[in-house]
Amino acid sequence: MTSILARALRPFFRGRYRVVDDLTTRPRPDDSPHVHAPGVDPDRVLVFGNGPAVGWGVRCHDLAIPGHLARSLSALTGRGVDVDAFADADMTVATAADHLPDRELCGYDVVVVVLGMSDALRLLPPEKWRRGMSRLLDAVDRATGPSTGVIVTGIQPPSTVPRFGAAPGGVVDRHARLLNETTRALCAERPAVRVMPAPEMPGGSDDRSGDTARYQAWGAALAEVAAPIVDIGVADGQGARASRHAPQSVDRRVEAIRSLGLLDTPAEKRFDDIVERARTLLGAQGAAFSLITEDRHWNKAVSGSSLTEMPVVDSFCAHTIRSGRPLVVPDAWRDDRFVSHPSVRFYAGHPIETDDGVRIGALCVVDAEPRGVEGVDLVLLRELALAVQRELRVSALDAS
Repeated sequence: MTSILARALRPFFRGRYRVVDDLTTRPRPDDSPHVHAPGVDPDRVLVFGNGPAVGWGVRCHDLAIPGHLARSLSALTGRGVDVDAFADADMTVATAADHLPDRELCGYDVVVVVLGMSDALRLLPPEKWRRGMSRLLDAVDRATGPSTGVIVTGIQPPSTVPRFGAAPGGVVDRHARLLNETTRALCAERPAVRVMPAPEMPGGSDDRSGDTARYQAWGAALAEVAAPIVDIGVADGQGARASRHAPQSVDRRVEAIRSLGLLDTPAEKRFDDIVERARTLLGAQGAAFSLITEDRHWNKAVSGSSLTEMPVVDSFCAHTIRSGRPLVVPDAWRDDRFVSHPSVRFYAGHPIETDDGVRIGALCVVDAEPRGVEGVDLVLLRELALAVQRELRVSALDAS
């Protein structure tokens, strides 16, 4: 397309996109933007952008790109997966760098950038696209560690979104290809960035089943690119994994606990039920959800015990939160760290984290008889810990 023709058509397509955007009544996910696939030692991925990343047409992130990516990646690696989504329908390449989450991203193994549908529909000039994408990738580079992989996806042909009414191979499809070529040229100068073409979209109607199939295609394609990246991270044990398992500031933990407003509050059925399930399903004599301050181990919920507090120096859970991994003590009587616990032989705990990754406590089970490491289902323990974290999000929403 000549630059003169593009300039002439640009106001028309910008107006058309705004009309489509204003009139759309399609659902989008309104649940918490955090999705998990079962398994231990989870990989962590951030999906960032607009367009398909928003999840138009489905009500939850589990049915959008994050959910399909988590399940597909877990199937390839055999590990658990945590996927966070940060998407905004109003985001453009010019504003994307300003939309990045206001926190360090070095704990992510992979950052996925899904961007450009709105810019293609508005026929954004390639030089402006390059400038905005370069600014975004610079911001991602500053926020992540050297081992974090970055995947930039291509713009899918706008004609594959029925509501846009774009002609296959027409003006906007050709412009999307032009922006994709600009992205490939830019990322060729950045060895750590991988460019993934948009997957071929399955046919079908513009309804929920069609949307789910399209997000499934996105998730499967992204998993194929992400799997080698996360496997390298597991092999070297450094980078993002080491960052999120590193010791954390006590002050940061205490501040996170105080902001939740749970310390020294009465028992709550929602937490009690999870702890009771942990004790029952894991076949333990006791279970608890604990909060760990600078000098206290305080149990928000307990099952099989009346103990609500102990000095932090006597706490198994204080050891658990030193990393992001579960801690299993097969026989405390044979472990010099826990000689002050004559009534506890076996312990298994999983850290409880805030959405910002701050470890505030643990979900644990204990027993008076020793067990081997294989004597506890760590996948189930993690799932129950994630259930606690979901309730913490409810607390945060209620407090806001």
